[in-house]
Amino acid sequence: MRFLMLIRIENNADYENSKPLPPGLDEAMGELIGEWSKSGAFISAEGLKPTSHASRVRLERGKVMLTDGPFTESKEVIGGFFLLEVADRATAVDLTRQFVEVHRRLLGDSFLLECEVRQVDG
Repeated sequence: MRFLMLIRIENNADYENSKPLPPGLDEAMGELIGEWSKSGAFISAEGLKPTSHASRVRLERGKVMLTDGPFTESKEVIGGFFLLEVADRATAVDLTRQFVEVHRRLLGDSFLLECEVRQVDG
């Protein structure tokens, strides 16, 4: 089964200004993705640029509206995603916990991160 791990992060100045990642995060994520690749769980992943590079197209009451970023009113923004191939939701959730734990370990307890795990329909 395929699952999407949608990563939401705190929308703050560090994110909007593309502050460099803390030391060790790239390496730790590379190791994690390597493990997931060996097990066949990893399909793809991408991080997203800050909302200053984004646009929203919205349908409301029959009107299509466009808003260009940054979206400073948003407390959280989508920071990226993983697409995983695993046997069940419990395994997808376990991998997501591993991802969150890497961030807790390297970014500290004050870092805000939320991941939503959803099965791909199809």
